[in-house]
Amino acid sequence: MLFTSALLTLSVLSSVFAAPQHEDEGAVLDERGKQLYAQSVVANPALGIRLKFEFWGKKGHPTSVRISDITGLTNDPKLGGPFPYHIHTNPIPPNGDCTKALAHLDPLNLTEGFTCNPGDPKHCQTGDLSGKHGKFNGTASGKLSSVSYSDARVRFYPESHSLLGRSIVVHASNKTRLACGNITSYLDGTADWSFKPTYQPSNYVKDYPTVAPVQPSPPVVPSTGNKGPTPKEIEAFPYPFPYPALSIQEAPNVKLVSVTGPVKYNNTEQTVTRPKDVKSSAKPPF
Repeated sequence: MLFTSALLTLSVLSSVFAAPQHEDEGAVLDERGKQLYAQSVVANPALGIRLKFEFWGKKGHPTSVRISDITGLTNDPKLGGPFPYHIHTNPIPPNGDCTKALAHLDPLNLTEGFTCNPGDPKHCQTGDLSGKHGKFNGTASGKLSSVSYSDARVRFYPESHSLLGRSIVVHASNKTRLACGNITSYLDGTADWSFKPTYQPSNYVKDYPTVAPVQPSPPVVPSTGNKGPTPKEIEAFPYPFPYPALSIQEAPNVKLVSVTGPVKYNNTEQTVTRPKDVKSSAKPPF
């Protein structure tokens, strides 16, 4: 998916980006040029849509995200806003087919069966950026102010969780894929040191799904506010509730393990295998 003045008020920013978590713009820009950096230009020239995403990382700190140069997201009902956007598991092929991005980045298998509550981000899909930070609301001109926020569960590593080698898709509210673009970085060879894309596959993320998983339906809203669901609510959910995602502050590096055991859902106890984050002492790859 134009840099604007840092003096724009929160109310103005909120009018184009629903419920974002803002942080000081200068703090984000200061991360530029440090080791962990990736970017993506998300575009659909036919619709005039273009956005630039940038990601900065620092060990033990949430990943900083900046979205700028936003054009083409009009409030024309035919375009179908508000506009969700996500990190998807797979890169976009040279023909620009956004469907090849497959599903959202979701290492803990939360699935779209559980709607993201921004007050409880540990139970949101890793790649559901708009679920955690707000969808874009269209404007008459289609131009939106740039937005910055931090996300403690978007990671550069390990491979299973990494944003590297993946893509970003902007959707209409009915889930139609409007625009997409690959995430590129010098870290994994998808960009050179001047940040120009190399159009080469990632040399870090190599394990990609071949098909998108079937999503449970209907979706469930697991909680509201900034508290997670109660044990009784979890037992009544129609799907097994996933383990929470560890934040970068809790675990600068993680590994994904599978845990098999009894889980009560739909008010019935069943044996289920679920992925789980555990803290890792492995040396960071970058």
